[in-house]
Amino acid sequence: MNLYAYLASVVLITLSGVLAPGPLLATTIAEGKSNKFAGFFIGFGHVIVEVPLIIAFYFFGTIATSTTFESLIALAGGLALLYFAYTELGPSNEARPVKGIIAGITMSTLNPYFIIWWLTIGFHLIMQSTQYGLIGLILFIIIHEFCDIAWLGFVSLTTHHSAKAMGPRAERLLTIVSVTMLVIFGIYFIFDGIRGLFL
Repeated sequence: MNLYAYLASVVLITLSGVLAPGPLLATTIAEGKSNKFAGFFIGFGHVIVEVPLIIAFYFFGTIATSTTFESLIALAGGLALLYFAYTELGPSNEARPVKGIIAGITMSTLNPYFIIWWLTIGFHLIMQSTQYGLIGLILFIIIHEFCDIAWLGFVSLTTHHSAKAMGPRAERLLTIVSVTMLVIFGIYFIFDGIRGLFL
């Protein structure tokens, strides 16, 4: 596989993951109502977690994670998602960039499937990048993170403009959608964590 074909595969595989509904998407919809740039800040928080992980995999190979560790991550992530759902039902807060960055870090770090993705699909892409030297790794990081930030930014911009253009009814609908997604993923993560620990 030449470098261009590899980079094309990175784009397609990254988009197949980032376009799927998940905690980051739900949080971006929730934050996007009050801050049209929330997706970019959340994406930046995601990058803060992801880039060191990519570099660690590139230089040190796979990192073993136990079932217990993954289960604890799932439990913590589920509780964090339920907390975000709870705060979403409260009065709207002033848009704050730091809040978006923290949300991006939290939703990435406490998502067990984020870790699993990097231990499997992501790790394979990183190992493929080694055949192109350091430039392969750099291009992989740039393209992968660009796809993440661009999508989350697009979602928050769209959410914000929809809420403003369509008024309170659209804002309530977006709140229902984001809270529902957060609660569903939160309960699922908690159940998965308990199952891993006790079943």
